[in-house]
Parts: sequence; structure tokens; C-alpha cells
Amino acid sequence: MQQLGYLKETPSQTAGPYVHIGLTPNFCDISGVYDTDLGIAMVNNKTLGERITVTGRIFDGAGALVRDAVIEIWQADSAGLYN
Repeated sequence: MQQLGYLKETPSQTAGPYVHIGLTPNFCDISGVYDTDLGIAMVNNKTLGERITVTGRIFDGAGALVRDAVIEIWQADSAGLYN
């Protein structure tokens, strides 16, 4: 079997590795952008509806594990409506 040579991805091929800075500036010690990082409090004790857990792994086209992936999700509210 031929060994594949893996090259580092360029910014034109991916949105990262710097994408987490824009989503979580407080986590990256950049203050003053947001009071809290996006997605920190998606669900609280007032949130209606059923809770689910989604797990998985992200692989690139060559089958290598992607370690710094961002997953965008959309979900309806408890009434089945999108904001």
C-alpha cells in the first residue's frame, strides 16, 4: 500500500486553526468582545423541550482525524419553530 504524505492545510482549505478565537475570545484571554463566549449557555433550567446528546468524530477526506473542528448546529425550539 502506498503511504500518503499529509500536508498542513492552508487557510483557503479550512476555517481554522484560528477560528476558535472568534467564537471563544474570553477562553483565549481576549476580553471585551463578548460578556460570555458564544454557546456557553445554550440550555438552562428554563429551556423547554427534550434534551439529546450528539457524539461523533470528524475525519478529513483522507481519513485522518480532525482535532480542531467546529460543528454548526441548527435546532427548532420546543414548539418546533426556528427563530
